[in-house]
Amino acid sequence: MEEKKLQVQIDDLNQKLDRVLEFVEIQHRKREELDDLMSDLSLISKDAFNSTVSALDKAGIELDPCGVQCLLIKLIRNLSTFGEMVELMESAKDLARDLRPILRQIGLDVIEKMNELDEKGYIQSFATIGKNLGNKETVDALVKLSQAITDVKMDDKLDDKSFWQLFKQMRSKEVRKSLSYSMRLLEEINKK
Repeated sequence: MEEKKLQVQIDDLNQKLDRVLEFVEIQHRKREELDDLMSDLSLISKDAFNSTVSALDKAGIELDPCGVQCLLIKLIRNLSTFGEMVELMESAKDLARDLRPILRQIGLDVIEKMNELDEKGYIQSFATIGKNLGNKETVDALVKLSQAITDVKMDDKLDDKSFWQLFKQMRSKEVRKSLSYSMRLLEEINKK
């Protein structure tokens, strides 16, 4: 019985030893793979460095090793800032994607409204007013009109003039010209 017990313990130890050896073998393979990777990366980085140096030499550019080192240190120190910048650019891209249909709809609405105003003739009227604003007579008339509007005070008291006094006032050239202009203005407004 003791022999059986001893054999069971030996078998158990053998199983454990096999597992340990298997683990050591896996670690050994990983170490070899890592060494191979490091040697490959070393060769690639040397080739990249040599080709960069030769390209810079052909271009006549000299690098200050201290400057490059300082730049790398600053880059590493500010990795979080670069992360924030990338997040900000992603947010701006998302915002632009979200705003695109809204801005497109606004543009279509503006075009539709401009077309509606053009059909009603308002744009042509504004263009005519714009052309006439350069005309000295029109400018003078607008100045006189604005001054007259500010000079005339609206109150409850009406001038108590007779028809004859009104008729005499209407015979003056200035009143007739103003009335004629007002009538044309009213006709144009009513046409639209």
